Amino acid sequence: MDLWTGLACLKPNPEIKDVDPLDGGKGAWANVVARVDSQDEFEKRIRRHADSMGYILVELDEVQLLEARMSNEGYPEELIDMRQTATRQPEDSIWGTFHIWEQDESN
Repeated sequence: MDLWTGLACLKPNPEIKDVDPLDGGKGAWANVVARVDSQDEFEKRIRRHADSMGYILVELDEVQLLEARMSNEGYPEELIDMRQTATRQPEDSIWGTFHIWEQDESN
């Protein structure tokens, strides 16, 4: 298994009325890391975990092996800790900081 990463674009699931996971925000981007066998498995795991947290995964961008992403200058420093956590917790998806936006793209 390899460590994969990507940028997840999320929106709150409108069917869940009693919890606002983004505290009024319209959506968020977050780095994600998971230990899986393939890109397809990575995408399935991230979608499943987003659903379980009350989000809709709108888009998963820049999916690649974590090693490849970290070989480029300017990668987010949070990936260092996320790599360590994903190594210790291979069944989980590891989510970075949620960068919340307040306005919908249609505004």
